Amino acid sequence: MRQFTVFIKFQAIAATTVIAASAMFALPSFSQEVNSGEESVSVETVEADANKKEESHQAVTTKNPELPVPQLELLLKPLTQEQIKVEADAWLNLLQEKVQEISDTEIAIQTQEDSAKIGGAVDTEKEKLVVSSSTLKTEQSHLVNRLKTVLDAWDDKGGESDIYRQYVGAVSGIELGLRDTGELVLRFTTWLKSPEGGIRLGIDLLKFSGILIATVIIAPKVGKLADKALGRINSMSNLFRNFAVMIVKRSVLIVGSLLALASIGVNLGPILAVVGGASFVLAFALQDNLGNFASGLMLLITKPFDVGDEVRLGGYWAYVDSISLASTKLKDFGGNIVTLPNNTVWNSDIINYTHADIRKVKLSIDIKFNQDVEQIKQIWFDIASAHPQVLETPGASIFPWNSIYNYSIGVGLSAWSKTDDYWGVYVDLLKALQKRLEEENIELAAPVQEIKLDRVDAKEIKQLTANV
Repeated sequence: MRQFTVFIKFQAIAATTVIAASAMFALPSFSQEVNSGEESVSVETVEADANKKEESHQAVTTKNPELPVPQLELLLKPLTQEQIKVEADAWLNLLQEKVQEISDTEIAIQTQEDSAKIGGAVDTEKEKLVVSSSTLKTEQSHLVNRLKTVLDAWDDKGGESDIYRQYVGAVSGIELGLRDTGELVLRFTTWLKSPEGGIRLGIDLLKFSGILIATVIIAPKVGKLADKALGRINSMSNLFRNFAVMIVKRSVLIVGSLLALASIGVNLGPILAVVGGASFVLAFALQDNLGNFASGLMLLITKPFDVGDEVRLGGYWAYVDSISLASTKLKDFGGNIVTLPNNTVWNSDIINYTHADIRKVKLSIDIKFNQDVEQIKQIWFDIASAHPQVLETPGASIFPWNSIYNYSIGVGLSAWSKTDDYWGVYVDLLKALQKRLEEENIELAAPVQEIKLDRVDAKEIKQLTANV
């Protein structure tokens, strides 16, 4: 009996242990299920709240239809796509109501008797209706501008406003039946007096022209300031400085023009997009010109030559007349203008004869092989030292050579002068050398050609002529 009792207790303890272990392993999974359920409920709650918020959104920008466009843009900025759609619908309803008023007024004008002519004063019912219609058209234009602003904001956030824009285009093109000139004049004068019509146009024209005039006046002054600032940089070439000044001036003009357009309410986004797209297309169509542009920019930056320098470019020995981003113009010694593409200039050998403040004057003569070279040296040194524009340091020099040891010796004569005095010194030294050689009875070597004549008998001549 006691053993049976012990067995029952053992079984009870084992069962209790199994139940406790199962509970321990089951609780975490149960808690995870509860948490996941709570998370799903919270997500659904957030989504429901968001949908409820979108559905409960009411138009706020139409509370003041006279709201300036910049303020309207600020109100639209924090709104979502769905909220902006609500605003667009509200503005569309206002526009529709205004179009309905215009249509009713135009119908009333057309139903007036033809005898009700329009005179100078607005005293008849027809004249009042015409004035009212013109005023409503101005108000419609006002609403269209606001609606387009809302649609632009909607498009920026992924909306589709094509249907709205089609409606705007359709109602904006309403044709008015003008049956006499008096009605036309009255509509025009009413539009001129309207704050959203002629007065607004006049103010816009004043702003536009004022900004453009100010830009045209400011651009040269800004260019002068830039030129003065860049002139303090000694290492900068005149070419690059002129180019930078030109870019500054044109940039001021472009920015001023954009500000003038923005001041009258023109949306610059499409304009800049068109310019960007056109630039991308032109980049492929004008690859050679872009190569010249890049080469011209490298010429301006690396400064291998400057305006007025004496250079040898692309086989031409001339002076640099001007350089642009596309080409370089040279003026040769005959006064002719040679235009070279910058790509050709950059890829060719560039020799600048006037890059330094001093320049070497070089003359070459051929003397007979038996002539005293030391005498030639003394003559040259006397001539060089006597010229006031020949520099003492570095001094004159002479270098004789003969590569084939024939009838003559080549003699190189050199001296130094300032770069600006080079050609004058060159001519003076050449004339003085010619005179001294003549005074010293020194003959220059001339090329010698030997002609040998062999005797040919009459029989050989006859054979040669027969073969011919």
